[in-house]
Amino acid sequence: MNKQTRGKQLLLACLVPVVILLGMCFTPFYTLMTGKEIILQTRPIDPTDLFRGDYVTLSYDAEEVPKELVEEEVINEMTDGRGGIKVYVTLKKKNGIDTPVKVSLVKPQSGVVYLKGTLDYIGDNRDQNEVAFIQYSLDKYFVEDNTGMDWEAASVKGEILAKAKVKNGYAILTGIEKK
Repeated sequence: MNKQTRGKQLLLACLVPVVILLGMCFTPFYTLMTGKEIILQTRPIDPTDLFRGDYVTLSYDAEEVPKELVEEEVINEMTDGRGGIKVYVTLKKKNGIDTPVKVSLVKPQSGVVYLKGTLDYIGDNRDQNEVAFIQYSLDKYFVEDNTGMDWEAASVKGEILAKAKVKNGYAILTGIEKK
């Protein structure tokens, strides 16, 4: 094997990891640049578990969708005993907050704002209402040092709104604000 061939192989071996890393960054970057901004209402969670260092763990109203908004096909999938079902949650603005209006197995039409999520199970929430519990992977947000207590107090009162950018169901949390 000559030096020129060996040099090309070395260059290729070095470029492959770089291309893979750049590929992993493409979807989040594309979402931040071209995604539609949505605002989600957060809900209070136990303040003793809320802060770990300098980030906030958030819970959203949209994670507990009333069962009547869940399409029959999704419920049939759940009755087969399977959890972890990939679903599409269509959102509509109500009083400035993006709220779920439908949970489906079918990707919504273009132009419709939606989130991709994982339906874990359908059951009763704290208020004894039957809801679908859905995860969106939007649970952590890093905050400035020494601001944790203010955010904790606002979270307990349900006064935090989360801003995110969403494109094709993929969402990136971009900020939090107090009402």
